[in-house]
Amino acid sequence: MKKRILSLILLLFALKTIANGSKEKEIDSILNQTKELHVAAKMAPQLESAIKALDLSIEYGYDEGKAKAHFWAADALLNIGLFKEAFSHLQQIQTTDYYKKEIFLQSETHRLKGRVYLGLRLLRQAIREFHLQIASTGSLKGEIQIKSYLHAYGNLSTAYDWLGQADSVLKYSQFQLDILPKLHGKDSAMIGLGVYDDLGTLYTKKGDFAKAKFYLEKSLELIEQNKIPIYFNTYTYLGSLEQEKGNIKEALPYFYKSLANMQAVGDRNAMRNQYKFLAEYYQYYKLGANKASEYNIHYNQLNDSLENENKQVLDIVLNQILKSKDIESATKVSKSVAFSIMAFVLLVIVIAFFIRRSRHNRKVLDEKEGALQETKNTNRALTEQIGENKFNNLVDLAKSNNPEFLILFTDLYPEFIQALKTFDANLRSTELEFCAMAFLNFSTKNISEYTFVTIRAVQVRKNRLRKKFDIPSDVDFNNWMRELVDKIDQPEVLE
Repeated sequence: MKKRILSLILLLFALKTIANGSKEKEIDSILNQTKELHVAAKMAPQLESAIKALDLSIEYGYDEGKAKAHFWAADALLNIGLFKEAFSHLQQIQTTDYYKKEIFLQSETHRLKGRVYLGLRLLRQAIREFHLQIASTGSLKGEIQIKSYLHAYGNLSTAYDWLGQADSVLKYSQFQLDILPKLHGKDSAMIGLGVYDDLGTLYTKKGDFAKAKFYLEKSLELIEQNKIPIYFNTYTYLGSLEQEKGNIKEALPYFYKSLANMQAVGDRNAMRNQYKFLAEYYQYYKLGANKASEYNIHYNQLNDSLENENKQVLDIVLNQILKSKDIESATKVSKSVAFSIMAFVLLVIVIAFFIRRSRHNRKVLDEKEGALQETKNTNRALTEQIGENKFNNLVDLAKSNNPEFLILFTDLYPEFIQALKTFDANLRSTELEFCAMAFLNFSTKNISEYTFVTIRAVQVRKNRLRKKFDIPSDVDFNNWMRELVDKIDQPEVLE
């Protein structure tokens, strides 16, 4: 009888392992497709594919799949321009066991975090992440190591350029030039193009037009020799060089070629910026009001389109994150149920064994009912505990200025968010976060401390929102927020 029990246990575990193995292969296949979408620069499909892999990885407890899916989701969101959402996924990567043992993933995560900080203009934090990337890269080998160094040095050059530290830009550009010969093929040409472009624009700013021209011509040689398809930055920098030299009209052909390449590769964010630049260029230098107006119309049309798309993507992201959390919670419950079922099966076998051996039918059935009732009580207590902890988790997220604060708040108090949006459907996420903190009754000092801004800045924002929502000056701001929707269960008042 004992052998039969052991065989059944081994069979159950074998079936579970086979099922999980099959799902892991399916997830790996989706992740490979996600990577291909990244190479093809299809950001929205990449994000959708990454979220699909993430949902499955959470459902089946596939740690490697979760880490990689979070990475590709962060990459897509970063390139779309949704920096806070990208940062949220990057934080989740670091909670996986796969991240802790994979040096390359650690290096790449630091790289993306640095780029997020660049996008948010938090330059010192960006520089710190790029140095952490360099530290991780030391343990890598071969071309992967070379590429990682080149990316880190390139991003550091950008950060120091924005800080106006030309010497540091030259330092890291030279680092790139020193190791670039170790890399071969198209990757070498693409990275070399970026280095020469950076040096060209640096010397343009310094007023050394001869050196600027030298490096930008080297960029043109790389483009021609390697048939590089994306080269609009080079022509933009060549136009800027002519502009700085005072050759206002001679700069225009370069700006036109840059715009044409943006259109050819379909980079609509770059096109939007170029339309705006050309409109302002024509207006500032009085080159033609009609032309300035034409570019301004193109800019407004494309800007409206991109903003609408980004809002749709943001809604998708928020829904997917909430869905992922639901799946994660359901997975924990399902594991508990699975173990309960296994325990139940073993219990039935034991019952049968004792029925045959001692005929203590009634006693064994009573024990079974007691065990099942205890499991139900345990699960019920666990569910109640999770509900009680949600509000505490929400407060902790707010205090740490965590990007997931608004996501969990929306999950807990959707009616409040909907009520706010009846005043203005286009409220920014920062405005919603501020109102959410007021709803939770955080004081001006609390909000200042948790969001790293001055008390004066918090008061200014409150005044702006009072005007937007038409809140009388004699009405308490927090109370107005808390009384906005009567049906909402009011949270505990914070001291």
